[in-house]
Amino acid sequence: MKRGRTFAVGTVVAMLAAGCSVKESPAPSGFPTSEAPLTGDLTFFAYEDAFEPALLDPFEAANPDVSVRTAAFSSADETITKLQSGFVADVVNVCVEDTGRMVASGLLQPIDTTRIANWDRMFPAFRELDGVAVDGQVYLVPMVGGTSGIMYNEDAIPDGVTSYADAFSEEFAGRIGLDDDPLTGVAVAAMALGIQDPLNLTEDQLAQVKAFLIEKKPLLRALFKGDSDVSQLFGAGEIDIAIPGYKGSTETLQGEGLPAAFSLASEGQLTWTCGYSIGANAANVDAAYALISHYSQPETQAWQAENFFYLVSNQDTLEAVSPEIVETAGLADPGSFQNAVPYAVPSNYDEWVAVWREFKSA
Repeated sequence: MKRGRTFAVGTVVAMLAAGCSVKESPAPSGFPTSEAPLTGDLTFFAYEDAFEPALLDPFEAANPDVSVRTAAFSSADETITKLQSGFVADVVNVCVEDTGRMVASGLLQPIDTTRIANWDRMFPAFRELDGVAVDGQVYLVPMVGGTSGIMYNEDAIPDGVTSYADAFSEEFAGRIGLDDDPLTGVAVAAMALGIQDPLNLTEDQLAQVKAFLIEKKPLLRALFKGDSDVSQLFGAGEIDIAIPGYKGSTETLQGEGLPAAFSLASEGQLTWTCGYSIGANAANVDAAYALISHYSQPETQAWQAENFFYLVSNQDTLEAVSPEIVETAGLADPGSFQNAVPYAVPSNYDEWVAVWREFKSA
């Protein structure tokens, strides 16, 4: 689950660090089942990491009469475009800043939280995020979150990179990768320029960002889409810096023996949260609820914490991971988020898309 973005980080991290000693009544394990076994096709539309066998295989094994069809995307804009074109998805991977525009476009249906196992075991800070509910109705079950920064090759850059401004330096010409996403790309460029509110840009500020991006374009080696692109580019030695980078990607590359390192940008951190929604025209709603409930289980979320180093929404997951994972994933470091900038889609997002289009065509 790539970015996903807004979240009450201070509250969540404090709860994680405390180990969440106060607990509500235990919720039933597993996910709700109907009297009859689940059957039929289930279309699962998500970022590619959601389809990891360790995550999806247990659901398929428990529901042998359900045929799960997976389709991956690399950005929210791609998701919206495909759904608007008529693609029917039962479960959709959604990030909190995108829920509102997807609901306004009629792409999602309200969620009955009584059908979501572990809903009551989720940190209140996750359940109460803007974007989980729209106009008083829940449309998104939040699952994981994290923060962005800068990933770099510590062999090639032993002194590290600690700011977005420095990451766009001439010193790294031809070795820089930038996320091919208008929201992220424009926001980090604004932060590199020292703009204090990077998600609320005036017309003049957008003009500054466009000029900055076009000026820096010759320094870029590649525009990437998703974690797999970053891993391939970094592993092949084509880039030494990823803007932005993520803790989980860094740890994955380190596990492969690559000299990846991660730093928080001094200008601030873009924080994200993603989860799952049910498509407006879902054909297998019962199976959709079951799949979302499966991903809310501590066992499923623990694997994501251990392998992707995500923050997780189910407080019971903390009992299923080691103290080392809590430390490695940064769950016990409230200071990591002191300059947090929650992702949100700006009201003039169309202008952001236009800026990004002009930058790419320059």
